[in-house]
Amino acid sequence: MVTTTTAIKWPDAAAVSCPTSSQGRAQSECGAMQKIIHITDPHFVAPGKTLYGIDPAQRLRDTLDHVSRVHADAKLILITGDLADTGDPAAYALLREILSEVRLPVHLTIGNHDDRGAFRGVFGGEGFVQAAVDLHDWLVVLLDTKDDISHFGCLDGGRFEWLQDQLFRAAGRPVVVAMHHTPADLHVPCFKTSDMKESDRLLSILRKNASVRHMLFGHRHVGAAGSLSGISFTASRGTAQHIVLDWEQYGKPIFVAAAPSYDVVMLDGSDVVVHRHEGLDQLPVIRPGDPK
Repeated sequence: MVTTTTAIKWPDAAAVSCPTSSQGRAQSECGAMQKIIHITDPHFVAPGKTLYGIDPAQRLRDTLDHVSRVHADAKLILITGDLADTGDPAAYALLREILSEVRLPVHLTIGNHDDRGAFRGVFGGEGFVQAAVDLHDWLVVLLDTKDDISHFGCLDGGRFEWLQDQLFRAAGRPVVVAMHHTPADLHVPCFKTSDMKESDRLLSILRKNASVRHMLFGHRHVGAAGSLSGISFTASRGTAQHIVLDWEQYGKPIFVAAAPSYDVVMLDGSDVVVHRHEGLDQLPVIRPGDPK
């Protein structure tokens, strides 16, 4: 079941049916702990093609299969952009086909590699690809940071105002903000600047709202965690190609085909705990665990 800005939902008898809040946003069942899955940068290409010798579609299938087996109790899946490597409509059609088999609600946004028009042509709807999702005690805000004229992120065209409106509507509940671009410098070799236009404005808005607990993003194809302007964040590596942190040469990015990665985000009270899955269950076991 896929949800976009215009609340398009694919019928699925097996999907969780969520009631609607007074603000018209999807609302989850009540519960002390909420689990969401963060996936990013699948970089789909057209069927039959590969990207740097890898099959992005199969890597996302494997990721979603693992999520379905291990985290069937998750409330939703977020996929934060660079859905297609070149914005090919055939790549979006393939993504739509794969996501149609997913039992959990899936919320998408786009990144710098995406084409908003091509995405909308396949998934429907219009305008920016962003949403606010109620998880009872929490609000998840998914931002469209694509700039149509550069690879930098931006929130012009009313997106800053939309974000402020969603934070106001949170009414004191803790908020997770998810997006594609990194909103500040992550000090990654070969990347020396922030990826966002007016990043100071974005961080100022988030910093002034005490409800914002955590940020999720991708874009750089590296795993990182820390705080920006006092707000904690996790950057996920993604499911397609990954970048080596080359601390010695500082040249162009070196891409490798590491295991697909995704993050498991636990929301408990006002606390956030993030676990990263990186295919560790496929490594040789050197000490078996006791059976449950």
